Amino acid sequence: MPIQIPAQPNETLRPSTLIAEGLLNPRGVCVQVDGSLLLAEAGSGLPQQTFSGRITRWRPDPHVPGAYLPPEVVADGLRAMNMQARMLRDEIMGLSDIACGEGRCLASQTDYVDGSRLLDLQYTPPEPVFHSRGNLNALCYHPSRHSWLAVKPDTNQLVEFVIGQDERVLVQLPELAQGQEAVPVTLVYEPATDAVLISLFSGELRGDPSRRGIDFADKAGQVIRVHPDSGQIERLISGLQLPTGVALCPRGNVLVLELCDSLQQPLLPDWNGEVRHGGFTRFSGRLLSCNLQTAQVDVLARNLDTPSNLCVVQHAVLVSEGMGLIGRPLPTPDHQIVPLSGRLRRVSL
Repeated sequence: MPIQIPAQPNETLRPSTLIAEGLLNPRGVCVQVDGSLLLAEAGSGLPQQTFSGRITRWRPDPHVPGAYLPPEVVADGLRAMNMQARMLRDEIMGLSDIACGEGRCLASQTDYVDGSRLLDLQYTPPEPVFHSRGNLNALCYHPSRHSWLAVKPDTNQLVEFVIGQDERVLVQLPELAQGQEAVPVTLVYEPATDAVLISLFSGELRGDPSRRGIDFADKAGQVIRVHPDSGQIERLISGLQLPTGVALCPRGNVLVLELCDSLQQPLLPDWNGEVRHGGFTRFSGRLLSCNLQTAQVDVLARNLDTPSNLCVVQHAVLVSEGMGLIGRPLPTPDHQIVPLSGRLRRVSL
């Protein structure tokens, strides 16, 4: 039986610190052998900064544990796409994830103009090694298949890339209980099973025109296990509110991000910059730890601002926060107004 997220999970909040601010829609983070980080930023979403996507390297500060030196630009000038007019909420697409395997690092990029692709970071500038149509979101390397796996939220697919071959659809994910699309967001390789864990965001219901942009079923998100060889799907966690990032912590628990606790104030076509949540209730996301053996669920962090990606580092996990049009005014829980800004947070485990 899958774990059902309780209405009020146990809170064991962990210490957290911001290790970077002023980022441009930070997404996937990948740890290198030397402890440095590679960070993908989708871009600002500003109309005058179409090519603001970038990849940066963050080297550990030798004098401050858990801190990093100023970033070095690995690649920049990549297309950022503001999807607000189509989605009616904060959605910036572009660079989405970075994964490493067999001595190389690839980055996934969604680009509806020139075509989506996987970029090989060993080259300067990075060179595309795979091309795809649609939204290429999270990426991971599968060691026993010697291939790269990605999820595509717009077609609800798990796809595979092998050098010298065309993109292959491994699994077509079925609709969820209320007929909404599954919308896979993140995947992570699970060594114990040779499978991958995938978070299902759960798509819009599209039943109420007055709620366009925010018409989502409450707590319909899931984490599933997918076996690439057979296509078998197992439901592991249910009752999640718009789950995004997934990671395996050193103790074996599944870490899951929830983007927010509710939806409100979509960015309608006549929006002219006034203070709005923009679909997702800001500063209401949280980080959960789920023990698959005992079904224990703990809240490790809350009041996160639209968290999207997770990366486990030594004794901690990094969380990418801040999704949307950079600089636009946001309401805070204490009735203040702050500019939207991307951040990278370190939460101790």
